[in-house]
Amino acid sequence: MPVDPAVLDTADIIAEFVGDRMDSSARGLLIRGGVVVDGTGASAVTADLRVRHGLIAEIGVGLADDGELSIDASGAYVTPGFIESHTHFDGSMWWDPSCDPMPAYGTTTAVIGNCGLTVAPLRAEARASMLELFCFIEDLPLHAFTHAVPWSWETWPEYQQAIDSHGAAINTAVFVGHQALRTHVMGEDAWVRTATPVEVNAMCRLLDEALSHGGIGLSTTFMDTDRSNREVPSRKADDIELGRMIDVVARHRGATVQFVPRFMQPEHWQGDFDRMASLCGPRGVRANWGALRCEQHRSDELVERWAHNRDVNAGGAAMAPLFSHAMSYVNLHFDRSIMWHGVLAWHELANGPDDQKETLLSDPLWRARARAEWDACTYTLAPIRTPERLLLDHSARELPGQTGLSLLEYATVRNQHLSDALASWLLDNGIGSSMRTAEMPLDEAAVCDLIRHPHTVTGGSDAGAHIQMFSGAGNATYLLTRYVRDAGLLSIEEAVHAVTGKHAAYFGLGDRGVLEVGKAADVTVFALDEIELHPDVRVDDVPGGSWRYTRPAGGYRATIANGHVTHVDGEPTGARPGRMVGLSPA
Repeated sequence: MPVDPAVLDTADIIAEFVGDRMDSSARGLLIRGGVVVDGTGASAVTADLRVRHGLIAEIGVGLADDGELSIDASGAYVTPGFIESHTHFDGSMWWDPSCDPMPAYGTTTAVIGNCGLTVAPLRAEARASMLELFCFIEDLPLHAFTHAVPWSWETWPEYQQAIDSHGAAINTAVFVGHQALRTHVMGEDAWVRTATPVEVNAMCRLLDEALSHGGIGLSTTFMDTDRSNREVPSRKADDIELGRMIDVVARHRGATVQFVPRFMQPEHWQGDFDRMASLCGPRGVRANWGALRCEQHRSDELVERWAHNRDVNAGGAAMAPLFSHAMSYVNLHFDRSIMWHGVLAWHELANGPDDQKETLLSDPLWRARARAEWDACTYTLAPIRTPERLLLDHSARELPGQTGLSLLEYATVRNQHLSDALASWLLDNGIGSSMRTAEMPLDEAAVCDLIRHPHTVTGGSDAGAHIQMFSGAGNATYLLTRYVRDAGLLSIEEAVHAVTGKHAAYFGLGDRGVLEVGKAADVTVFALDEIELHPDVRVDDVPGGSWRYTRPAGGYRATIANGHVTHVDGEPTGARPGRMVGLSPA
């Protein structure tokens, strides 16, 4: 970074902002000499940007120094802070308010409450089953949820107040989860039956209250099951219940619906999609669904589903697919995992008592059952039908020659069934060993078309969830380095718009997402040749003695949320200006 003696260094900025949370520093901030990409898609311009009282106060060339803190942006872009469109920081923002490593990758706002899962509204007596479900679906440590979250709320207004007073390094835009609404009102009956008219009325009142106090919409799912393969509560809802709640969403300008159809089960996807289109379209409610998969080997699925989405929209609906522009992978562990739930024997082993796992792996009866269920499986998250993608990645006993192979290669060498080969490998290498799925190439031309389309949502990182599978943070960085810098597939203006202004407009966050005087000062400063998406690294810092994956800092010069520097030159400042950001006019 160019050095200017008039510009405070990293230590000065950290000292100024450490501990600073809700109010802007009296000194303000001046970002000098950068190329401003405002998030609207408009052409970049060289300009300075002044921040006062948490808002953008002025944008222009040669702005005079008024005694503010100053950041040198020469040779760099100045953009709105990135908005991650699909994350699960609902729990970890409480035990890790730094939301590591999100600010280190330019993120200032995360959309949470996805997949029908939120931690409010939630009665204390309904909390246990809801948290168990949340932690199973999103692969999160239950102890951290039960012991490191303050649980000072039951209602949504109490939850909003708790977030705003707690402070985090990023803002949160929060969907209201269908599972929480049902469980709060119906208790354990939420799992087994449709709701009565009285119960539907109660859920609608809670949803209306949440959307009036910072919520951005309703999230639901048709896909998930719990640890016992029991369908989640939202799957018991009938169209009367869903329609009534979507009526509530329709009354709140800018609010949307987020839903998960059974996208991994072709026989169910279109039925789930069309059901929601028929409920949302006539009510004028926009809905985003996850996920439209863009891998090259799924090109037929991509073409068919995107064409159907466009046809439905041409008939009056407003359905926006969520898709990922980054190649996905997971690290597969066997101390607990959602990945095997379609192969019940492996699912029970991965989520069962640790002291019984090696006994099961050696048991001929268990092995026979596991082989049969492996062969019969039609749906599971682990790619068992493409075993060449299951890479033997880490040997807990560090045995030579046991990693670097695919499961298919290992099974072929040992002349074993794939299930038996995996069992043998774990017995030899230890239950703490892990696999990794190979990344699959994307149809990048199709991804670029989706990014440019006005009715799509990019991202889908799942950051904050599955923390022992991957670190989802840094999705926008991959977009900038791969699609803009390295391949030249998108302009800087297109890429920045996709993860800032376009997201803000879609989710109803009218007070941020673009660099405009009077908007919230969520700002990111970076040079394309200085940023990089770094590989996962393991850190042992989760309450209860657990661990997670994170990433080293991505090379951003500064990340600023609500006017406060949260990360600068690879170092966190300790500032916690984040709050719940709800629906607001543009």
